[in-house]
Order: sequence, then C-alpha cells, then structure tokens
Amino acid sequence: MTLSAFHPARLVIDHLYFGAICSIPALAPAMGRAVAIGGMAAVPAWRRALRANARLALGPQASESEVRAVAAGMLLNMQRSIADILLSEGISADALAARVKRFSGQEQYHAAHDLGRGVVVASAHMGAFEPSIALLRRFEPRIHVLFHPDPMPRFERARSALRQSLGVIEHAVSDGVSAWAALQDALRANEVVVLHADRVMPMQQGSRIPFLGASDAVLPTGAVRLALGCGAPIVPTFCYRNGDDLEVEMMAPIYCELESLRSTEVACHPAQQALVAALEIAIRKHPSQWMAFMQIREGRQ
Repeated sequence: MTLSAFHPARLVIDHLYFGAICSIPALAPAMGRAVAIGGMAAVPAWRRALRANARLALGPQASESEVRAVAAGMLLNMQRSIADILLSEGISADALAARVKRFSGQEQYHAAHDLGRGVVVASAHMGAFEPSIALLRRFEPRIHVLFHPDPMPRFERARSALRQSLGVIEHAVSDGVSAWAALQDALRANEVVVLHADRVMPMQQGSRIPFLGASDAVLPTGAVRLALGCGAPIVPTFCYRNGDDLEVEMMAPIYCELESLRSTEVACHPAQQALVAALEIAIRKHPSQWMAFMQIREGRQ
C-alpha cells in the first residue's frame, strides 16, 4: 500500500503511533501487537502481501494456519524493528553491538576483505539492521549503506541520527548515478558497502529472478552488478532475533571477477544465483522474521 505524502493514514501513523512509542516506551510491545493484529484485520493490501510472501517462505506444503501465523509474525517483527529505531536515541555503538550474542562466519569475511577489493555485504530485511552495523564497525572504519529514505519523518529522523552516531556513510537510492559512483569508489578504496538484496526499492530497478519457488519474483540486482563492476566479493550476512538477543551470520563469500554486464544479464549470472540461494536459506530458517512487507511477484496484488 503506497500512501501519498499527506495521506491522513501517514499522519496518524507518524504522529500518533510513532509519537506514542517515543512518549511511552514501555507500551511499545503492546502497541506493536495491536497494530499487527489490527493491520492484518483491517488492511487487505497488507494481509495479501504478507500472506503471499509467507507462503513463499514456507513452501507449498504449508497449511493455511501456518501461513497466517507466519504472516502475523512478519508484521509483528516489523513493528518491533520500528520501535527499536524510534527508541534508539542515546544508545551507544557498544551497547548496540553488545545485543549480538552470537556472531559466526567472520573468519571467511576477513579472508574475503584481505583481497583488497572491498566487500559488498548483502542482506535481507530481517532481525535488526543497526546493531549488525555497530558490530561491523568494530573492525571496519568506513561503512557505506545504500538506502531509501522512509516517508515517515519521525522514523527517518531517528534512523538517520542513529546511523550518524555509528559513523555510517549513507547513500540514497534517489541520488542515482552519483550514489552508484560513490559506492564504486568505496569498493575500490577497499571499503565496505552494505545493502539489502531482497526488496526492490522505489527508484530502483529489478529483474525477474526465480526466488523461493516463484518464477515471477522480481529482485534487485544492484549488489551483484556493483560487485562484478569492481571485482569485489559479496558476503551474504543476516541478523536473526533470539528473544531479546541477536545473532549475526556471515555466509560463505561469493567471489566475483571483474566483469561489465548489462542489468538484463545479471539475473542468470552465477553470482546472482548464489546470492539468491543464500537469501532463501536465511528466510526459510526464520520465515516469520522476514519483514516481507512488499510485493515480490511480478504483477501480483
């Protein structure tokens, strides 16, 4: 569901719901549950998208009750992630990183980075993004994040302030060619670029790529195009929630040789297929934690 800049629902969400979370943090979990339950019941577009994506994550063998439960979990985890950002003021980088109680795969990450061609850290909308970045900042002085500014002003201010406190260098998708050039320069300087690979953002191109059993899924190809253009390795990295604790998993690097490909050629490239396989493993491991609040399949409503 896309809302115009001054849509009444947007004003209600930003001023009342987000404002209440900031004013009374103790009520954030209860308010998140209420929004998740109410949203599934009252907003058909949310319900359709979440249940369709839950079905993909679970596979065709899942029952309708399982699909409904996972879809509700997706929306609840989204509310939890939103509250984490809104209540982040004053939290130190060390405190954020300390939320990660289990961290695996860093040895192969360092081996990939030692090649000196930078690293593309590709992720999915799961878990908690900023604590993962805080953990990465412990051994990376310069981290670049490609993002789409959120239309909710209160949320975007909180997220931007948090990333600024972490020393993250942001690049907006809307900056187009200049953002792309800056990310290429970062990799050539052996720096780290972090971006999501499971969702086509506004003003971003996507390609039809088989995903979670669907032949008509549309995914972004930016991570692979960027890596191939600079010969940088891709390290699929995912964050999972275990109660109040977090786990960060870095999967096996996808090594890329320097290649110049058109966007239409990336979908069938082995590096893109390997990245999709990593996304599928993470999502199927924790399907309800995938914040799949978007249309994945082409032409589906």
